[in-house]
Amino acid sequence: MTEERAGISPALEDFAERLRTAARHLNLAVTDRSELAGTSFSGESSASTTLSPSDLPSESHAIKVDRFTIVLGLLPEIAALEAVRETLRRYRNQCVVARSYLSANETLDLQLMLLGPRASERQDSWRALALMVERDDRVARKLAWLRPEDPLRDEESFAEFLKRTFLARPWVRDASEFEDAALDELSAGSIAQPGLPRTTAEEWERIALDESKSPDQIVSALIKVWERRGQA
Repeated sequence: MTEERAGISPALEDFAERLRTAARHLNLAVTDRSELAGTSFSGESSASTTLSPSDLPSESHAIKVDRFTIVLGLLPEIAALEAVRETLRRYRNQCVVARSYLSANETLDLQLMLLGPRASERQDSWRALALMVERDDRVARKLAWLRPEDPLRDEESFAEFLKRTFLARPWVRDASEFEDAALDELSAGSIAQPGLPRTTAEEWERIALDESKSPDQIVSALIKVWERRGQA
């Protein structure tokens, strides 16, 4: 038995529905797994198997698409390193709860997808923080959708986000849309992170793990690295 929290916000429900729609378009089975977003581990509910609200996010949702289980959540409203770290800690705990309901094989396909605040898409500070979130490989794979300022661009932005998920199906496009490309241009780095130099990602990781810097200094340093990416 698991305790469930209050209903999810419109923004998180919209995120979940977009994923459901994308999955159904590919004829993939979709089911809601509300028990994975509760406060208690699988089994008999007791004080020893229930996490404190201070250790869990205020809201989350979970769905299963094909063999993939997805925990959905929200990033904080401000691009502050400490706030994002705390949010990430709570959602990692939520993923631990989710894992208790999954088989060993199912845990391999557990993913955490976090929704950024409105207008976060074009902010360098949010891009840097989203990369930090996605490079955290503890408990579950993580992805962040940073939303545009204009809600009318949500469809376009979400489509770009989908390209980075298991729901991407580039091979179903018409072959005539593709141009010949030299094999030596298809480096592993350009496929994994289009437009992101490997050195930039490495610098971001070093900066994010530097405990001598304050949160504001870390964000400022991350932005400076992003601004000079690709320069000699």
